[in-house]
This record gives sequence, C-alpha cells and structure tokens, in this order.
Amino acid sequence: MDKITLSILCDNVAAMKEGIRAEHGFSTLIEVNGSAILFDTGQSDVFLHNANVLGKDLRNIDKVVLSHGHYDHTGGVQKLTQMGRPFKVIGHRDIFAKHYKKQGDGTLKFIGCPYTQDYLESRGIEFEFASESVEIAKDVFFISEVPKTTDFETGDPSLVVKDGEGRVVPDPFMDDASLYVKTPRGLVVVLGCSHRGVVNILRQILTLEGNVPILTIIGGTHLARVSSEQLEKTIAALEELNPWAIGVSHCTGLEAADKIHQRLGKRFFRAAAGTTITIDMEGGVSVR
Repeated sequence: MDKITLSILCDNVAAMKEGIRAEHGFSTLIEVNGSAILFDTGQSDVFLHNANVLGKDLRNIDKVVLSHGHYDHTGGVQKLTQMGRPFKVIGHRDIFAKHYKKQGDGTLKFIGCPYTQDYLESRGIEFEFASESVEIAKDVFFISEVPKTTDFETGDPSLVVKDGEGRVVPDPFMDDASLYVKTPRGLVVVLGCSHRGVVNILRQILTLEGNVPILTIIGGTHLARVSSEQLEKTIAALEELNPWAIGVSHCTGLEAADKIHQRLGKRFFRAAAGTTITIDMEGGVSVR
C-alpha cells in the first residue's frame, strides 16, 4: 500500500471548483489497494454529477457501503440502478428501519431511506448485511453496533423510532456504521454521521486494533447541535488521539468545525464536496 485516495462526492458545502454541487448529505469514494469503495450516496444524483466532474467513473466501483438509514446518506442509491450493472451494497440490517425526526410541534417526520429493500433488489442491487466489525476489502473494515462508553455523547433527542408497541423512543442507531483502513503507519477512519458518538467510534476501533496511531479522520461528526460540554470533551479526545489530519463534513456544523480548527490548527480541513484527499505512507496528507 503506497497511498489512499478519498474523493468527497457529496457534502453540505461545495469546494471552490468549477461545476461542483452541494446538497445536505454525504458521499465519498475510497480508493485503496486496487479497490474502489463508495461510502454513502447523498440524497440525490449530486454524488454522480460530482464524480463526473472529478473524473471518477463509478461504474468501476467494487462495493457500496451505507453508513446508516437516513435519506441524506441513502437517497442516491437508486441512481446506481441506472448505470447498467449490478451493485453489492453493504450495511447494517437496520438501514431500512423507520427513522423519524420529532418536529417542534411533536409531529414525526420520516427521514429514513426513501426506498424499500424489495424495490432496490428488484432493480438489481444485492444487499450484504453486516454488524460489529468485518473486513470488506483488503485492509478495509466496516464497523457498526459500537458500544456507548463515553458519558458525554448523549445523542440527538429529536431523532426517534417507534418501538414494538408503537411508542416513540430515542433512535438507538445500531445501524450507524463507519469504515477504517489499516495501513503500515496506522488507521484512516471514514465516518458517516457518527450517531453513536465520534469518540465512542474511535475508541472502539482502537479496542479492536490495539494501540496504533489514527492517521486521518474524515466525515460527519454530528456535533452541530451538541452541548458546549460535549463539544469540549470531544475536541479534547480528538487532540489526545493526535491525528495527522482531520477533515470534517456534513453534520459537524460550522461552529463546531470552527472550534476544531482553532484547536487542531493546520491539521484541520473542511472535507467539502469536490475535495480530494491523498494519504501517503511517508506521513503526508494532501488536500486539494
């Protein structure tokens, strides 16, 4: 392994590159060890448009991974069915759970995957469900069902599901999944939305892999509406992990991103749509 390349295909913010579009959502293309893995699909065809702008042919991807069942990460998956070939999609079984957001007036807004499993399978998509940690390609690992071990990552109370008796309860987000790549120098972690808590996720990865460096963290950290205490403790934990670089996206929030930038300095960058990140094993992270 000489390098890892990540291309951000969808984010709330677009990089200053001609033709790149933004939308509320996330998608990234990971190229490593000869494999191309699409992680999330945003909510529309924006990820396909931006891939074309960046010169990435998604007909050549080996696998698709969905980080969880929200529409802004799964909505574009149907567009893959228009590309003339079958795709295998990896995710937790609960990506098709009925996820809701509780509105200010108490009503529930459905925010789950806009397509059923049966419909997508009828269009040629094959699903492979995984839980906990599993290697999905050489040195690339899927992780979900992350234990909640911190006392400060409390989750978003507005995000709910209905239990078996129809009662509205906090969404446990057992489907919340991340990817990480093992390299000779350490780990590269790619986050979807971090609904189980970004620190919980990073600590669980280190529990599985041992005391190895985390080189780069990229993706959504879900810090947009957390308490100042949670934000402070999260940033302190990130500082302690001491990554080469951290690129935040999507649900991180502008204020939280600014505070992470203040504390991590030049190691911080915004992983906006159209950004390409190259991580080489000599210790360099290039962002363009």
